[in-house]
Amino acid sequence: MKKLLTLIAAVTLLTSCGTPKASSKEEVKEYDRSTLSVITPTGAPALAFYKYANQTNFETNANPAEGIIPQMVTGKKDVVVLPTNAGIQAIVNKKAEYQIAATITFGNFYLLSMNNDENKTLDANDTILLFQKGNVPDKVFHYVYGNDYDTNVHYVSAVSDAAAAVNAGQFVDAESGKNIVPNYVLLAQPVLQTVLTKNADKGYAVYADMQAKYKEKSDNKALFQASVFVKNSVNKDTAKAFLESLKADINNAISNPDVINDSLKDVTEVQTVYGIAPSMATAVTKNNNGMGLGFEYAKDNKAAIENFLKLFNIEGLNEEVYF
Repeated sequence: MKKLLTLIAAVTLLTSCGTPKASSKEEVKEYDRSTLSVITPTGAPALAFYKYANQTNFETNANPAEGIIPQMVTGKKDVVVLPTNAGIQAIVNKKAEYQIAATITFGNFYLLSMNNDENKTLDANDTILLFQKGNVPDKVFHYVYGNDYDTNVHYVSAVSDAAAAVNAGQFVDAESGKNIVPNYVLLAQPVLQTVLTKNADKGYAVYADMQAKYKEKSDNKALFQASVFVKNSVNKDTAKAFLESLKADINNAISNPDVINDSLKDVTEVQTVYGIAPSMATAVTKNNNGMGLGFEYAKDNKAAIENFLKLFNIEGLNEEVYF
């Protein structure tokens, strides 16, 4: 009996020595950001990739229509970031072999009051200046406010033109050629922050947060503006690791915006690459996440995505579109 007990004790000792104890804190291997090629528009979507600045497989472009969509259609990049509507249209209409995986920006549009409206309330008598006619800013404005104000709605090409109109206090109407003074101007961050700082003594102020207005109109569905599209041929496990890493990066930037500036401050030609100075990106993010950064998986938010796509008359998506 004593020999048997001794044998059991020996076996137990060997077993305990041979089996490593489980770590109380699992080691998570960090995703290698050089694994997949990525292209994104400059501005808010590019900021989500603040840790990719020195990666040779990372590229930005200021003109998505000419610089990104053609590469998506020909399948040149593993990961493409585009306005949600533009990416879906490339898949549906141009047979781009990608799936929508996640959305990373949720709107950065704000309606600015020029402090020259007597009743301080947006109405049909006010002159309103929008930018990018027929595109996301225009669609969002009309989704929120309808067509009641169209008689006095005017357009400029880009947000920089809208900012110039605010700074000058007037703009030249493209159709009539007349100088017009606006009452309300649609802007996007970070341009809004620059305009407010430059005109601090004029009483200009945000009249409406278009993201909040959009949610009110859409039964609390967020504005799913720019999304990540993954090429069909990319290994699924690799894609998932990339997405989880990107999610962590974005959440970290929202909770600690200084990481944006810290990561980008020494990057060569950073404002050209990202479309915004790191210090400004950090300041705007600190201001209630003004850049609209975030991360939501597409498959978990189909209703919100499809609500946004209705603005562009895109409906009846096939399930295969989702990653």
